[in-house]
Amino acid sequence: MNKEQQSIDFLRKLETDEPYCLSFSGGKDSVVILDLAERAGVRFTATYANTTVDPPGTISFIKNNYPQVVIRHPEKSFFQLVSEKGFPSRMRRFCCEKLKERYGIGKRTIEGMRAEESSKRALYEPEQCDSRKWMKGAKHILPILSWTENDVWRYIRKRGLPYSKYYDPPYCLTRHGCVGCPLAPVHQMQAEYKLIPGYARQMIRSIGKYMENKPNNALARNFSDPYEAFYFYLNEMSMQDIRRLKKGLFGFNAKQIIEKEIFQTKTVLYVAVSCRRIRGYGYKLGSWLTGYVFQ
Repeated sequence: MNKEQQSIDFLRKLETDEPYCLSFSGGKDSVVILDLAERAGVRFTATYANTTVDPPGTISFIKNNYPQVVIRHPEKSFFQLVSEKGFPSRMRRFCCEKLKERYGIGKRTIEGMRAEESSKRALYEPEQCDSRKWMKGAKHILPILSWTENDVWRYIRKRGLPYSKYYDPPYCLTRHGCVGCPLAPVHQMQAEYKLIPGYARQMIRSIGKYMENKPNNALARNFSDPYEAFYFYLNEMSMQDIRRLKKGLFGFNAKQIIEKEIFQTKTVLYVAVSCRRIRGYGYKLGSWLTGYVFQ
């Protein structure tokens, strides 16, 4: 039995009287699970949670190509949350909780996570229980957990499914999600902010408000301005590293560096140095040209 049929049978087997939720991000994996769920004939509601920091045009792409998806807008934008709470991090994922995960509380949600994406996801079960108390027994239903990236692109090509332009040149992104996600590698965060500098500007403004409203907080006490704080965030540097930079022989001007390397470059023209086809079924990042080496 091929993977497609296995995934379809899996969704049918786990169906209950209560319809599934289906988490749709506009990325390649969510495009596939939506099509699989429709082919399986199971009852579900597909939802896109507007995080307000997905690549520009994501909502238009969904409306034009997947009108069956319900678009939900947050009470507060990502940047409003940052101005109140500071930077998100791997350990402080308030953005995920407030902007995405709350729609799955107590529900059984079909999601496009795959085992090969990380060592943590490699340990997931196809029906994964959420152990966090505030999720109230939610379950993650993962029909393409065993699929590879090649499998995903092969399915998209075979079925002729519309997919986001950001996977193709000149962008060549390997993931479609929140720009500058702190769960992504540092080089990827930097490249995404160079690609979409407007989000970097908003992040700097928001963290500036946070520092102004909380002058006794660690950020306000340790950084001269929001540019320094953003530089620190963008490089995952220690405070010791920052202090060493500021005491260096030639000085340190974070604003000057960020203005030059993010806001004064036409990144879209060269952000992807090389893209290569994955066996003819899609594009994968070859290498990034980041210009300035932040660290």
